[in-house]
Amino acid sequence: WFTLLCRRDPISGHFIVSRLTRNHRRNASVISVDQIARPCHLQAQCGRKISSDWSANNVLEMASTFLINSYIDLDTFVALRD
Repeated sequence: WFTLLCRRDPISGHFIVSRLTRNHRRNASVISVDQIARPCHLQAQCGRKISSDWSANNVLEMASTFLINSYIDLDTFVALRD
């Protein structure tokens, strides 16, 4: 699970999310497929320099915060606009 959509990146306007934890472990659960509203496209949030440790295979594990790409499709854009 991830944090609520309440903070926006001041430059891109995308929502910023991070993983929720419980007892220092990722907070996760198994849900039924009919509970999934829509997919999302997460982009790792980085500063001026991107870590050389990140790769296409591990960036979702290595990054601590993410931007939700609202431009990935029209439905997502409409759902996440102000």
